Amino acid sequence: MAVTAPDFVHKVVFLGDSMVGKTSLVERYVYDSLSPQTARTIGAMLHVKVMKHQDETIKLVIWDLGGQESFAALREQYCANAAGAFLVVDITRPETLANIDNWLNSLFSAAGEVPVILIANKIDLQPVITDAQLDGLAEVRNLDLIRTSATENENVDEAFTELVDEIQMRTRSR
Repeated sequence: MAVTAPDFVHKVVFLGDSMVGKTSLVERYVYDSLSPQTARTIGAMLHVKVMKHQDETIKLVIWDLGGQESFAALREQYCANAAGAFLVVDITRPETLANIDNWLNSLFSAAGEVPVILIANKIDLQPVITDAQLDGLAEVRNLDLIRTSATENENVDEAFTELVDEIQMRTRSR
């Protein structure tokens, strides 16, 4: 049985502080499951997902980056050649907003102005960050915003579809 080569291969990176739910979002999307004992990601984890998008086969090479400050020096290396990114914040922890610009600067420095979607994760929990704060952060930085819950599988597929739409649009306009 012949394996068909994908029409496109895109590197996508997950950025954000430690424990915002990056690994859970990746597990939910790639494996349609959620490990009850998800540990902190040390360095980076690599995942691959082949998806159908419109009439094309797209292979996503997904990098889940550890959010600890001790890995900050490696961020740009992991972000190099990324076609797009998710920047994840935890709506129950306002301190996860503090490093947004650091994450974006590392990404843009390594990969250029690629599409980024701001993910407001853990919408199944009581928010501490307001919708107005999130909307303002996204608007000022010109980012699309999607509210997700990896636990409840809310808007996870939609987030990936939207990012791939943006990546494909830019790929075709080159």
